[in-house]
Amino acid sequence: MTTQPVAAIDSLAASSNSAIEAARQDLFDLSRDVHAHPELNYQEYYSANALAEFLEQHSLAVERGIGGVETAFRATIPGGAGSGPTIAVLAEYDALPEIGHGCGHNLIAMAAMGAALGLQANAAQLPGRVEIIGTPAEEGGGGKIRLIDAGVFDGIDATLSSHPFSNRTIVPAVAPKGESWSLAMVGYRYMYHGKAAHAAAAPEAGVNALNAVIHLFTGIDALRQHLRDDVRIHGVITDGGLAPNVVPEFAAANFMLRSRDGRYLSDEVVGKALQVAEGAASMTGARLEVEEFYPFYENVQPNVTLAQAVAANLQSLGVRLDDPIPGRAGSGASTDFGNVSQVMPAYELRYAVSETPVPSHTRQMCETAITDYALSSALQVAKALSLTAADLLRDSTLVESAKTEFADRRP
Repeated sequence: MTTQPVAAIDSLAASSNSAIEAARQDLFDLSRDVHAHPELNYQEYYSANALAEFLEQHSLAVERGIGGVETAFRATIPGGAGSGPTIAVLAEYDALPEIGHGCGHNLIAMAAMGAALGLQANAAQLPGRVEIIGTPAEEGGGGKIRLIDAGVFDGIDATLSSHPFSNRTIVPAVAPKGESWSLAMVGYRYMYHGKAAHAAAAPEAGVNALNAVIHLFTGIDALRQHLRDDVRIHGVITDGGLAPNVVPEFAAANFMLRSRDGRYLSDEVVGKALQVAEGAASMTGARLEVEEFYPFYENVQPNVTLAQAVAANLQSLGVRLDDPIPGRAGSGASTDFGNVSQVMPAYELRYAVSETPVPSHTRQMCETAITDYALSSALQVAKALSLTAADLLRDSTLVESAKTEFADRRP
């Protein structure tokens, strides 16, 4: 076990917090700048450059385009106190179509940049190293999945991140084995090819692709009663014909399939939804074509060891922790952070950005993400992430405990 006297720990915390506080206005300006330039999946050129330049301006070397992804980057903070673990802190910075930063990724990016400054201030006294990784395309593009596949996360012992969570800061103290902290998710586009005909003069000569899509929706509705309660299936019709007097020769719908259990999703739900889609094609005579339009997002695997390490630092900073929401573990959404949590110990802190409830993926959240309350909360999160990463670097037993829990939770 590698530990330090309490006085030394207090000194490290003071240095970290002071470095982050000194950059308060610069961090706020950076977050507002990212917010003012919303960019979609893999198009985050402005944001990725702004974040990388911020790190470079603070004397950190940045690798751009890591893992073959143009808008991904990495800054490494080497420790000066010998060998030790490698801890990653993640930034996100993509936005939503039309809404902009309605998920507050500008705050996630800011928290990671602040954590980098706090860790940099103590680098000479810390073993191991920290990697600040810019991960694009969380909103459906699966940026972290591409980086995992490219080996960017190889050699990392544990990963930390954060995410806005309405008006509550919740850190789970327990998580029964088998529990999930998010929904696994995959998306498919179901396309039906029919045959056009005059809808009044010769309807019998046509094959109605829109009818197939309608049967797909009714079939999915019938399927829901035979799936587990944690499953969510939702879709939209993207193509349904152009004129009512023409039998639609092409129609399509995009669906998202979710479950708290990634294996149940892949082994059961995906296949049953495909059977419904095939049945709709058979009923109408249309030809079905299917393509994946969202990569497979794994459910987030809990790591209470890391969560409680973050909680201890939040409390030392005076951050109020809220009680868990009854009957709801973690998030009801999906994230490619789940894929990270399936390959190593990982924890993503969910924290309050408002005094009152605010729904995610809305213009209301977009407006909230640049308020003084939200920015100040993200600054405290930056301090907590910095302190927790330092704890992991200093205390080898904490890392081993996180790894032991990770291994024990593996299916």
